[in-house]
Amino acid sequence: MEDIRKQIKELLVERLFLDIEPQSIEDEKPLAEYGVDSFLLLEMIVAMEEQFGVTFEQSEITAEVLKSVGSLARLVEGKLNG
Repeated sequence: MEDIRKQIKELLVERLFLDIEPQSIEDEKPLAEYGVDSFLLLEMIVAMEEQFGVTFEQSEITAEVLKSVGSLARLVEGKLNG
């Protein structure tokens, strides 16, 4: 799970061009506090599908799931272990 979180943080910085270091992103801090909006979150979903080789159903992509690195990692982990 820690590796998934690390990869998601790296994707956030690389794909969304955030001006922070991946390791400075807190797992449960709302992504909105880093300037990530709903448009950018859609890009993140695509990036995570590519990175982890999973597909997300529209019904799985809720505001709660998109809230933080931790919630995104739990979604990915569920897909990988599902």
